[in-house]
Amino acid sequence: MNAFLRGEVSAGSIAGSREALGITLGTGVGGALWIDGRLWDGPRGAAGEIGHIPGFGDALCTCGGRGHLETLASGRSIARRYSEQTGSGPVTAREVATSALGGDPDALAVMTDAGDAVARGVLITAGLLDVTTVVVGGGVSRSWGLLGQLVGDAIDRQPPVSGATIRLEASGLGVDAVSLGAAARARSELFVA
Repeated sequence: MNAFLRGEVSAGSIAGSREALGITLGTGVGGALWIDGRLWDGPRGAAGEIGHIPGFGDALCTCGGRGHLETLASGRSIARRYSEQTGSGPVTAREVATSALGGDPDALAVMTDAGDAVARGVLITAGLLDVTTVVVGGGVSRSWGLLGQLVGDAIDRQPPVSGATIRLEASGLGVDAVSLGAAARARSELFVA
């Protein structure tokens, strides 16, 4: 996750940002923080791990906790919730998003819940740290046309208390973000040494 955010800040859709939250929506939900132009992982290395913030219902999370953001917004959770809601067989998050765009009300409800949950995580970060630039990557972000709109709509309904505009961007580097971020870190450490 840290390499993803470093890549996006170095050469992606939020290049040059001084503060940012990076979120990956894939099998799970990951997060990282960029503060004052550097990666900030906190004293125990867990700063920015937005996927495991509780308060999003009571569903069991893959980590053993309950009601984490990941239980609504990960690809696995989107697919599971849709299958449970409709009684359908196994599906992917991408198939759920495609069904939502095709007018399936159950799929749209699941995707809306995911969008609302991501927006709430973004707003929590904005409220606590005044970080208002956000980049989203991972497999679920391939449905950004729908999910980005849902997240943006939820943020518009409850904007941050600061009044700042949330800059919400899809990954500009896609699957290359991590490798470019790792290269950027190696380059910076070589120049420091």
